[in-house]
Amino acid sequence: MPDRAEPEIPQRLADSLESAVLAVAESLSTPDISPPMLDVHAPHEVLHTWKDFFIHIATIVIGLLIAVGLEQTVEYFHHRQQVAEIRRSLAEERRLNEVIFTSACNEFRRYAPILLGSMQTLTYLRTHPDAPPSQWPGRFSFYMLTIRFQDSAWKTALQSAALVYMPRAEVRTYSDVYARLAEVSDESVAELHAVIRAKSFMLQMTDPSTINSEQSIQAYTLVSEVVTSLYLMGIGERNIARLYTDFHRPPTDMELYALIPPLPAKQDIEAVREIAAPVNPEK
Repeated sequence: MPDRAEPEIPQRLADSLESAVLAVAESLSTPDISPPMLDVHAPHEVLHTWKDFFIHIATIVIGLLIAVGLEQTVEYFHHRQQVAEIRRSLAEERRLNEVIFTSACNEFRRYAPILLGSMQTLTYLRTHPDAPPSQWPGRFSFYMLTIRFQDSAWKTALQSAALVYMPRAEVRTYSDVYARLAEVSDESVAELHAVIRAKSFMLQMTDPSTINSEQSIQAYTLVSEVVTSLYLMGIGERNIARLYTDFHRPPTDMELYALIPPLPAKQDIEAVREIAAPVNPEK
């Protein structure tokens, strides 16, 4: 009786177990490899028709317009904030200048009669030499009326690009106000220098009642320069108040006209010519 063939199933089972063991061993010995990161790209589609091309271009243009619009919107609100801050600073400085303006007008009214009294006294002493001070129509007083309006906020605004975003009429108004205030301040400096010259001359005389004719004319001229500067200051203040009603109580026309010095007498003109005439060496 022939021998029976060995069954194949146990052999196959053994082979399968061996393969499984080898697979597990290889998996344990092989290091983990991270899967590649997902790389996202814009779709690269082939443009087959003009319609696809124009849609693609329109998409790009719309995206650019949206980006530019957002940037312009941010800049717009930023400039609006800058303009608001500048307006607040200018408003505060204007209120301060209004106070200075009112004080300057009050000082004008206090100082103008003193200067007129000095000029009347010089004229009086010309015809009444050696008259005691009790008989003088006025007194000599050289008060330095210094006015300086504030303009730091305006200078800061000029250095800022925010003025471009303000209405042109508003900018012109600010510019005009500060220019007129600067004129008054500059005239105040001129008045200060004129006072110093007149006071220096008068201090040379120990007794003004003994002033001679030549000294009287020189003193009258120097005091007239002070009066002229004060008059120009008053004119500037009056013009500002006429244009901008938040500046109050400027000098009136009558107060200004009172400062206009009278024309010198004929003998005074001749005396001035003699003083100013050059010396002739032949005589």
